[in-house]
Amino acid sequence: MNMTASFTLIPADFVRLQKMVARRWHQKAGMLSWPFLLRVVVWLCIGLAGAAYARLMREFPEISRPLGVVACLLVVALIAVVTMPYLSQASMRKLMLLPDGAFLSPQTVTLSSDAIRVASVRGDTILPWSGVLALAEDDVNYYLFIDAMQALVLPRAAIAPMAAEFEQFTRRLRSSAI
Repeated sequence: MNMTASFTLIPADFVRLQKMVARRWHQKAGMLSWPFLLRVVVWLCIGLAGAAYARLMREFPEISRPLGVVACLLVVALIAVVTMPYLSQASMRKLMLLPDGAFLSPQTVTLSSDAIRVASVRGDTILPWSGVLALAEDDVNYYLFIDAMQALVLPRAAIAPMAAEFEQFTRRLRSSAI
């Protein structure tokens, strides 16, 4: 028996997908991954540089004005470094998330015992359940991962009328991890 639901995703769903992919990456990479250790080294160096800077200001007050200018420039650079990932993600969403693209277009999903079919104005996709590698979820959406970073996004509200069937079809995915 086929179950069908229609929905339209919004830009906030794309943000949620990015966060889910990042969360999954952090879980896979673990606490002591090289990006984490690199951040520790960077912040340690910044702290040591700040301590050395404070010592210079204390020991040589006659050069405090030029050092103050350098400090302001370093603070601006630090703010830019900290905000860069957030600004680049916002820029990516603005440039890559097309209003008439597949992600934001109205979609119809059909669940059957052997596959999930997603139809939109951009085309149709039929994905056998065996092609879905993992299932993740948050309070708004389900994410059917077909790769480590790519997923079909299904709003919970759209799937609610067929929740029992969806649960049955995705039961094996709830414990899998990619």
